[in-house]
Amino acid sequence: MHSTRVHKVINQIISLFRRIGLWHGEDIATATQLGLKSFCCIYHWLLPISFAIGSITSETVDESIFLAEISIIAGVLTVKNMMLLWNQKSIMGLLDRICVFSIRNDEDFAFFNGKVEKFIKFVIVFAYSTITGSLGCILFPFVGKQKTFVMDFAFPLDWRNSEIGFWMAYLFYTSENVLTFLPLTFSVVIWYLLLHCSLRYKILGMEIRNMGCATGGGKSKMSFKKQQAIFHQDLMASIAAHLHLRELIDELESFLSKLFLLQLATSGLCICGSIYCLAFDVAVNFVERIVHAYSLFYGLAELFMITYLGNEILLSSSRLTYSLFESELIGQPYSTQKCIIIFGEYLKQSHEMLIGKLYPLTLETFSKILNSSYSLFNILKNTKQ
Repeated sequence: MHSTRVHKVINQIISLFRRIGLWHGEDIATATQLGLKSFCCIYHWLLPISFAIGSITSETVDESIFLAEISIIAGVLTVKNMMLLWNQKSIMGLLDRICVFSIRNDEDFAFFNGKVEKFIKFVIVFAYSTITGSLGCILFPFVGKQKTFVMDFAFPLDWRNSEIGFWMAYLFYTSENVLTFLPLTFSVVIWYLLLHCSLRYKILGMEIRNMGCATGGGKSKMSFKKQQAIFHQDLMASIAAHLHLRELIDELESFLSKLFLLQLATSGLCICGSIYCLAFDVAVNFVERIVHAYSLFYGLAELFMITYLGNEILLSSSRLTYSLFESELIGQPYSTQKCIIIFGEYLKQSHEMLIGKLYPLTLETFSKILNSSYSLFNILKNTKQ
């Protein structure tokens, strides 16, 4: 028997939140912590607002499209930031209940660890690319003779003609960039939870397939009656584990449903805007092209990860029926066979996460959003011509 734990990288992220005072270790947050959370939420809303105003006041259509896209992305990130700061108890509860469980077989435990480590490697690559992009945006004003920002935004002071105004705008822009790392780390936590949901279905399928098998290799020494009793015991445990897992995933779906609905509604617009900026080369320098490419990568990555992992949950749950009928069904008592038939009928209902009770979190939804982005891009292209 093996016990899984929350990965050390995720624990390090949680420890960082507590060190900087955004999360509290006690049951009730202090007045200072509540004030810091409120300040971060209000201050972070200034970023999408400044981009939106910059989009409205921009002199060119191309710049307006780009700033509108960035404003939408920043708005979604701000909503994530609010969820992260004000839902500590819910997030920690989901991590403890979804990511901490027992695995009986050594092979299943090795399979689980291998999948999690691959995911952590992807997270590290994602983190490095994000840090590189942010540093590029922060250092860009000092590249070249004229001080300017990668993207235009509304600011009360005239930073183009005033030294004090520039440094105030630079402080605002840099601090907002740093705050953006909070919702990006929350994205990683969300992916981590969805990954564990799909892996738990896969582990459950392996355990269903091995029902009645002795973990210590002592099956040949057991009587037939003893094997039947172990099979029935494992069957009851699998039924209970399946019901518990469905409840956990339903709770996760309820917690993230509004956020996912917002992402599904806005991701098509953001992807279309990024493709437009790259296709018509609206950037005036190489760094701006990198920003456009990264915004496209980020939009695709955010959308693909949640739909891919949701699709994995669907596929993993749909394979449970095959796992059940691959177990040692022959020779079981009538009462056990009756439970198997009822359980098998129940397993035919695949677990599909529905966002807003309407949109399935699957790769089919990902394809539909990409198609809608392409259609919108064609409209913008015809307008451009």
